[in-house]
Amino acid sequence: MQQSCTQCGSSFDIRNEDQVFYASMNVPEPACCIACRSQLRCMHRNERSLYKRTCDLCKKEIVAMYGRDATFPVYCQSCFFSDKWNPLEYGTAFDPARPFFDQYADLFKRVPHLGIINKQSQNSEYCNYAYANRNCYLTSGSHQEEDCLYEAYSTKNRDSIDFLHVYSSELVYECLFSSNCYRCVALEHCEDCTECHFSRDLKGCKHCLFCANLHQKEYCIANKQCTKEELAAKLASLNIHTWSGLKQAKKQWSEDTLHFPVRALYQVQCQNCTGGTLSNCKNMSLCHFGADSEDCAYGCQVDKTMSSMDFDYMGYDKSERCYQTIGCQGLFGCITCNACWHGSGLRCCQFCFSCNNCFGCASLQQKSNCILNREYSKEEYTKLVATIIERMKHTGEWGTFFPAQLTPFAYNESMAMDWFPLSREAVEKQSLGWRQNDEIPDVKKVIPAAKLPDPIDDIPDDVLNWAIQCERTQRPFKIVKQELAFYRKMRLPIPHLHPEERHRERLKKRHGRTLWKRNCMKCQQPIQTTYAPDRPEKVYCESCYLSEVY
Repeated sequence: MQQSCTQCGSSFDIRNEDQVFYASMNVPEPACCIACRSQLRCMHRNERSLYKRTCDLCKKEIVAMYGRDATFPVYCQSCFFSDKWNPLEYGTAFDPARPFFDQYADLFKRVPHLGIINKQSQNSEYCNYAYANRNCYLTSGSHQEEDCLYEAYSTKNRDSIDFLHVYSSELVYECLFSSNCYRCVALEHCEDCTECHFSRDLKGCKHCLFCANLHQKEYCIANKQCTKEELAAKLASLNIHTWSGLKQAKKQWSEDTLHFPVRALYQVQCQNCTGGTLSNCKNMSLCHFGADSEDCAYGCQVDKTMSSMDFDYMGYDKSERCYQTIGCQGLFGCITCNACWHGSGLRCCQFCFSCNNCFGCASLQQKSNCILNREYSKEEYTKLVATIIERMKHTGEWGTFFPAQLTPFAYNESMAMDWFPLSREAVEKQSLGWRQNDEIPDVKKVIPAAKLPDPIDDIPDDVLNWAIQCERTQRPFKIVKQELAFYRKMRLPIPHLHPEERHRERLKKRHGRTLWKRNCMKCQQPIQTTYAPDRPEKVYCESCYLSEVY
């Protein structure tokens, strides 16, 4: 059945299996398309816009995802998870005469918020949605990392910089969707590789340069066998220890990579799945960037999630039967939740941890049978929740995510900007909020990136006391001590772009969330792919790709 999106006007399908799921969850069919639903959820998540401010309880200086102008109290990790305050003191009674989300907004603006999600980490204050990191800086959605900087959605890496979706690797730079790699530069979708540069889809390779689709190869340039001496000479000629040399090598690889075929969809050990970059999944419909999940639809960045629909950034601990959620883990039977962990029966809740059967709550821990942060008996809770849901069905609020007006973040601070980028003019036209960060680091001087010495060998230690002006945005940024040590160890130049701009460049290499119908460019059979028809890559179906590689 086709519907017309009430927000953007595009048509979208509601499948029979979708209707069965909605009925089982007692929610209405959505009025907005898949993209608009995800965009709204992502507007409520901020990963990388961090600010120095004061904890409103202990008064210590902290790093938080909320600025000093937040309308609610912001607590540090220690205070938030302590017994120094009681979130139930902010509770309020349900008013049947008012829309529910209006009442929730009143609560959300009063109750203290967790300043940053960064548990069990050491010397990693500038990390968000992070767990068990050590000596890390400006990472997001990353876990068990050590000595890593400027990265996202990665796990168990060491001594690496500027990467995205990388796992169990060491000394890697500008790598994406790769695992078990060592001392590598600019790799994409590679596994078990050592000292490889500017390559894609390598498996078990060593000392390869400008290569793609190779397995168990060593000493290759552009997929051609070479000697150890020839490879060393070619690498030396690239001068990637200079900014100009690195920039030219990236340009050469972006042109050379078009000669190698790409697979229509990145799927490994998947059964009956539609979507890109999936591994060990079954019965996943229009899901992207997922692993170890089953029977889900319309999800993005998912791990260990079952029988769920409409979610983003779900994973690490198993979740099941969830709808309209973002940033959650270890949940069962939950609807409209943001950053809730290890609970069941949650409805319209945010930042609730180890809670069960709560409705419209925020910042709770180990609570049950609460509505708007007020505690009830099990019988009272069940009866009142039924009344609220019926009222929300009447107002059209039930089964939707929190409205855009409830997000504490400006649009360009949120993850919506990553997936659904808008100009400042478009954002302000929709009254979604725009926050300009013009903060200048406390430094001796500001130097334009173009005036930096080209080779890493000529960069003085004093660069740690400078602010570098991004050559694209003119936004100043600093080089930290461990970062400089990494560049010197890897013989790589000082970057000329702000960390956020470098992150944006990596996001451009990540495929989109639209599936396109086109033909395999080898056998001409119809395929679905994340590569749009006007893209220049040679896109092959899985059979043709495998026959080319093997």
